[in-house]
Order: sequence, then structure tokens, then C-alpha cells
Amino acid sequence: MLVGMQSMIALVARATHDAAIHAAVRSTTGTSRNAAILELADRDLGQLSDALIEALGLQTVARRVLISAEQQRHAVNRRQIASKADADLVAVRLTEAVANVPYHLLPQRNPRIFEIVGYVPSADRCLLLPLKLVPASDAKTKRDEW
Repeated sequence: MLVGMQSMIALVARATHDAAIHAAVRSTTGTSRNAAILELADRDLGQLSDALIEALGLQTVARRVLISAEQQRHAVNRRQIASKADADLVAVRLTEAVANVPYHLLPQRNPRIFEIVGYVPSADRCLLLPLKLVPASDAKTKRDEW
């Protein structure tokens, strides 16, 4: 092998990997969005199934899970994410985890926070997702919300 060939192969492999991740994020999110708007908006992560709500022992009509703009900023800052593509990838993986929930943890440490385990097929990993149920009496919308 020629001198420097290994480092060139590594660079090409890294560039290919980065391009694949970027393409996956772009195709999953559908359209390109303004990063400033993303920071100000809550993001819909998906719906909880009726079976999960029943397993948690809850009586609520709230199924839609949102992540607030503040929590998105916290996730981005905590993980030192540098680019919008990386932040979108985090959101995509959270959406996948909410869609694939095989387990929930009991007992709860906080009666309003439910810890569920979501599987992320694209990363072949599980994520622990603490979901907080805000009752209608405390919610701005006057409806139960996650």
C-alpha cells in the first residue's frame, strides 16, 4: 500500500459516513427548516399507544408527545451538538424511540414522570425517555399533555 493511502481511505470513509447521515436527516425531515425557527418551536415526537397508556395505569386522552424548545436546547447543549443536522438527527432518533416503546420502568421516582424505554432502529440502541404528564389543571391548554 502506498504511503498515506490508509489515511486517505479513512478520510473518504468518514466523508461518506457524514454524507449518509446528512442525507438521512434531510430525507426524514422532508424539507429544510430555518434553525432559528426550530429553536423557538415545540417539536412533535409522535403518539403514545393506547396499550402503553393502559400499561402505565393512566386515564388520559393525551397521546401526542411534544418536546419543548427549552428541552431541545438543553439536549443540544448537553451533548455539545454543533450543527443543525446533528440536532435534527437527535430529534429523529427521539421520534423513533417514542414510536417503538417495548418497556416502561416501575416503580416511578416521581408520580408525574414516566420513564419508558424506546428502541431506535436506525442506531440499534435503546433510549430512556422520561415523559412528564402535565394534568389539565396545570397545563396552559387546560388539557392533559405530555
